[in-house]
Amino acid sequence: MIRGRRRHSSSRPASPEVKQITTAQAATIEQMADEIGETGLLVVEAATKVESIATNITDQVELFKELTLAARDLRDGNRSLSDDAEAAADATRKMNLELEQSSNEMAASLAEVNYMIQWVADTSTQLETLQQEMEDVGRIAHHLDSIAQQTHVLALNAHIEAARAGTGATGFTVIANAIRDLADQAIDAAASISTTLDPLIESVNELGGTTKGARRGAERARSAIDIVATSIKRSQEESQILDHRVEAIATFSRTINEKVGLFSNSLLSLFDGVEHSENDLNAATASLEHLMRRTNSLVQLSAKVGVETSDTPLVMEVVRCAHVIEERMERALAAGEVSIETLFDEEYEEVPGTNPQQHLTRFTEFVDRTVQDLLEDFLDYSPAVVFAAVVDRNGYLSTHNLKYSLPPTPGDPVWNAAHCRNHRFFADPTGIHAARSRDEFLLQTYRRDMGGGNFLLMKDASAPIYVAGLHWGALRLGYAPLASASEETRQVQRSNRPASPHEPTSERKELNELLSPW
Repeated sequence: MIRGRRRHSSSRPASPEVKQITTAQAATIEQMADEIGETGLLVVEAATKVESIATNITDQVELFKELTLAARDLRDGNRSLSDDAEAAADATRKMNLELEQSSNEMAASLAEVNYMIQWVADTSTQLETLQQEMEDVGRIAHHLDSIAQQTHVLALNAHIEAARAGTGATGFTVIANAIRDLADQAIDAAASISTTLDPLIESVNELGGTTKGARRGAERARSAIDIVATSIKRSQEESQILDHRVEAIATFSRTINEKVGLFSNSLLSLFDGVEHSENDLNAATASLEHLMRRTNSLVQLSAKVGVETSDTPLVMEVVRCAHVIEERMERALAAGEVSIETLFDEEYEEVPGTNPQQHLTRFTEFVDRTVQDLLEDFLDYSPAVVFAAVVDRNGYLSTHNLKYSLPPTPGDPVWNAAHCRNHRFFADPTGIHAARSRDEFLLQTYRRDMGGGNFLLMKDASAPIYVAGLHWGALRLGYAPLASASEETRQVQRSNRPASPHEPTSERKELNELLSPW
């Protein structure tokens, strides 16, 4: 970074220039300076609160975005659920219809199977009767064969005896032959009956066995059909229950869809309102930041007027101490204790494992050793003093008070932010203005970030540090606002000041002209 040289070659005064003004002017300017200081604090406090609200609103906007997306997902998911429920309801209705048709078909099948079982049973009974009758016929045919055989023998014997009797027994011979022929025919008939009946009986027996097997199979089929019919009936009952439940889910889903739609619309409307509020708050924050810069300019002007205020002793001490630091650095430079290249080193090396991040440069150890005692003396200078620190022109805080320069604790960035403030960059507007200002001194009102969302209202008095005519950085002093004077003292001071008339005095006009640019 370019290091500007000091504008004036002559050494600067150790304190702000004091102008010769009247007592009334001094009282008026002092009152004005105090009021400007108080206004600056109020503006900073208001900006802090507005920024806090804006941060909360921003968080709420993000939350509303998440809620809106969640509501949208819920709506889409519920819509999908509703569609699925409707599809499931249609499916259960179709399933109920198919189950009813299956039940009717099973009932018809069962009736046919029962009819078949009955027919098979009747047929089996008839076959058994036929088998019995055929066996009876077989027995009769066998008996007839036996009688025919005997008759044949008797007819043969009668024929022999007739032949022996001669011609007188011719008629008997004819009869015997006729009986023998009849017996032979009976034998042939009985044989024919047996020949025909035996296979038929065997077939009837086989048919009877097959019929019994068919009856047993039909009985098993009826049992299976009974089981299936019972299962279908149970499925019908369960399907009807499922149908009622799915229909209830579909009804509730439609209701939820309507509610989520209303909720989503309300959420979107609320989100628009919160987003609008966020924009307004951001605009208000920007306006307050602008007002805060204006107020700081007024505070700076009031300090330059030359009338002693509650800030003057601290400002004078900062200017004096910055001059002492310049002298120490230049003596070390002349003695060869440090080089100009080392003193203006801008290669900031990160310290590993630090959070917030700390850095080291080639001049860090030298500056620590050179200015630490002066910074500690500031803590005893006034109870209003909170800290004193030295920064280079880039906002790198090289050296801090010892109580703010403790070793960092791993894993605790909030504690480190408040207690390990040395060797860190502070690039906030207040820090950068203090580090780069080349005015004799700079007085600002700001919020000091202590980490973890904690802030302190502070006043910051700074003075530039020049080494070998080059702007090195600044000495910064942070102190509690108006802590150098008690409220009672300030009230007494106000009571001793002349009241301002309706028409502005010449002194007031002079002050108004001085402040007119703001």
